[in-house]
Amino acid sequence: MLDFASLFMAQVDASPQVQFVYDITTGRVTFINQAYESVLLGTNAGVNVELPSLLARVHPDDRGYLAEHWARWVRGEQLGEVEVRLERVGESAQWFAAMPYYHADEARGPQLVCTLHDISAAKNHQSNSDLFNSRKNVTLEVLSHDASGAFILIEQIAQYLREELPEAAQPQVAKMLNVLESTSRESVKMIRDLINLEFTSAVATNLKIDRVDLGLIMRGPLEQLQIGYELLGHHFAYTLPTAAVYVNLDVNKFTQVIINLVNNAIKFTRDGGHVTVAVTGLPDRARVAVADDGIGIPAAMLPYLFERFTRARRPGLRGEETIGLGLSLCKTIVEWHDGTLSVASTEGEGSVFTVDIPLAEGFDSRLPDELVGAVVFR
Repeated sequence: MLDFASLFMAQVDASPQVQFVYDITTGRVTFINQAYESVLLGTNAGVNVELPSLLARVHPDDRGYLAEHWARWVRGEQLGEVEVRLERVGESAQWFAAMPYYHADEARGPQLVCTLHDISAAKNHQSNSDLFNSRKNVTLEVLSHDASGAFILIEQIAQYLREELPEAAQPQVAKMLNVLESTSRESVKMIRDLINLEFTSAVATNLKIDRVDLGLIMRGPLEQLQIGYELLGHHFAYTLPTAAVYVNLDVNKFTQVIINLVNNAIKFTRDGGHVTVAVTGLPDRARVAVADDGIGIPAAMLPYLFERFTRARRPGLRGEETIGLGLSLCKTIVEWHDGTLSVASTEGEGSVFTVDIPLAEGFDSRLPDELVGAVVFR
């Protein structure tokens, strides 16, 4: 008969992932596989002596998060995997996914069986992908604003010239101006359709939630927006929190929401006006506020602003069209993150769109080093 115990033990020993068994009663590691020495550069025989120094390498922003999960694991709660970072001297942090299993052993007492999977390469790839997507979306929005403005100006000039033509003017000239006007209008529509398609296509994909520092992931797209819009003559500024603020986000979808809100603010702010974005951490949530000193929103429109195909839709100051889906989709995405999207506006003075989302688990109760150690290694 096949010896399953030996078979599985051989598989564990050959695994490139660190696997260990932790005795909750004694507070000691009772088994660890060979991967510990190659992945974490420890020694199997000295693992219990090395545990405090290994814990000290956990990224400061992840310690409370890990301690909170560990306390729940050792109480017997079967939770999903968590992702934590270990700091390395002279190198970027090493990312691990911890996948625990609680085993109630009547003879030996409760045991925690855990696998540590090095996901550093995947996290770096995801970070680069998110940065690329946010830059792409910013570039599309800025270029669409610039190109749309040029086509709208051409359309307006064509309209003016056609109206100013004397009655005796050649019919061919009037016909050419009509073509110029209609072509410009269609070009603007095509640009906005492409942007709307990009936005709605991204919304249709499944959520990919990660625990991230909101200020860090917003820095890239906000810098790009500032560079792009200032080149077009708009005043755009942003502020970020001085300390890390961790939230659970689909980075690509969330940054698209903020880009869309900034684009709307630019659309309804006169040349020379100001648009600002403020990212802040509050005691129980994170906040992104997009403010402008533009034309504001009529009070009668406010109750309908977030409806699909809303009756509150209106063209931008430069003739930009809207189909009334943008704010509805933004609200949907924010609510997928258990957050809220709200607006305050005074006609003629400007508007503020505020996104509030919950802080990530374990972030608002980060523990000091000595307490983390007491929780994790009794």
